[in-house]
Amino acid sequence: MEKYIFDKTDANLIKYDGISLLEKNYIWDTSGQVQNVVDALKTQKVVNYLELEGNTLGVEAAKAIGEALESHPELQKALWKNLFTSRGRLEVPLALEHLCSGLIKAKAQLTVLDLSYNVLGPNGMSSLGTLMRSPVCYSLQELHLNNCGLGPLGGSMLSSALLALHSNAQKAGSPLQLRVFVCGHNCLQDFGATALARTFKALRTLEQIVLMHNDIRYEGVKYLADSFKANTHLKVINMNDNNFGVNGAAKMAEAFEETPFLREINLGDCLITTEGAYHIADSLEECNDDLAVIDLSFNDLTCDGGLVILSALQAKPKLTYLNLDGNCFGREGRALIIDLMAQSVNASALQPLDEDCSEAEHEDDDKEADEDDAFYA
Repeated sequence: MEKYIFDKTDANLIKYDGISLLEKNYIWDTSGQVQNVVDALKTQKVVNYLELEGNTLGVEAAKAIGEALESHPELQKALWKNLFTSRGRLEVPLALEHLCSGLIKAKAQLTVLDLSYNVLGPNGMSSLGTLMRSPVCYSLQELHLNNCGLGPLGGSMLSSALLALHSNAQKAGSPLQLRVFVCGHNCLQDFGATALARTFKALRTLEQIVLMHNDIRYEGVKYLADSFKANTHLKVINMNDNNFGVNGAAKMAEAFEETPFLREINLGDCLITTEGAYHIADSLEECNDDLAVIDLSFNDLTCDGGLVILSALQAKPKLTYLNLDGNCFGREGRALIIDLMAQSVNASALQPLDEDCSEAEHEDDDKEADEDDAFYA
C-alpha cells in the first residue's frame, strides 16, 4: 500500500492511505489498459486519495475508473493534474463526466480537487460543474484549476458552480470552508475575474487566492480587491502578470488593510509603476506584520518607488523574500537600495537585482558594448 504526504495550509503533515500512479506516462484508452487501476481500487479497502497525474486518460478508461470509484465513499483527494494530455476537446468533458459520476455515486466527501494543466475549457467546466454543485464538494477545502483553458466564459461558469455549492452546502447544514483557490493561467480577463469576485465575496473563508497570468485589468481588479476584503483570513494573494496599473494597485492596497494575516503578496509584472508603489507602501507600513514574501518585480518602479517600499518593509520582522528585480532603478539606484536594505533587520530578504529596465541602464550597456567593439576592431 502506497502512502502520500500532504502539506496542509497549517503546515501539519498528515499521512493518508491511497493509490498513486504519479507520472507513469501510461496511455489509457480502453478499460483493459486501465485494469491495474481498477483492480487496485477493488482490492484496497481504504482509498483516501487517487493520484493519476502525468498519465493520459481516454473516455472508455475513465468510465472503468469511475465505476470502480463508486465503492469508495472515503475518498478525500482527487489528484488529477495533467491527466488528459493529447486528448481532444470532446474527449475531456466525457472522461471527466465519468470520473465525477463515480464520486457522486460513492457519496465521497472531497477536501482537495486538483485538475490543473488539463484543457477543460467551458465544455469541461460544464461536466465539472455537476460535481461541484453536489454534496461531494460540501467538504471541499482546496480547488486547483491552474492552466485549464477556462477563458472568461469558463471562469463565469466556475463562479456559478461555486455559488451554487456555497448555497447548497449552507442549506444542508454543512457550510463550505474553501480555503485554497488556484486558477492561474486561464485568460479569465475582466469578465471572468468579476464573476469570481462575486463568489469570493460570498465565501469569506479563503486563505489563498492565486490568479496569476489571467489578463485581468483594472475593471476586474477593483471587484477582486473588494472581494478580498471579505476574506479577512487571507494569507496568500498572487496576482502576478496581470495588467491593472496604478488604480488597480490603489485598490489592492485598500484590500491589504483589511487582510491583516497576509504572509505572501505577489504583484510582480502588474505595471503598478512608482505611483502604485506609493499606494502599496502606505498600506503595508501600518499593517501586515506577518508578511514574509513580497514580489513587486518588473513593475516600472523608479528608485523612488523602490525606496518607499523599503521604508514600508524595513521593520517587518518575518520578511524573508523581497523581489524588486526588473524595475527602473538604474545602477546608482540599485546600489542605494542594496545599501539601505543591508541596514534593515531583514537585510537577507532582498533578492538579486540582476535586471534593470531603465532607459539609462540600457543606454549605458549599449555604450559599453560599442566601446568593446571599438577596442577589438
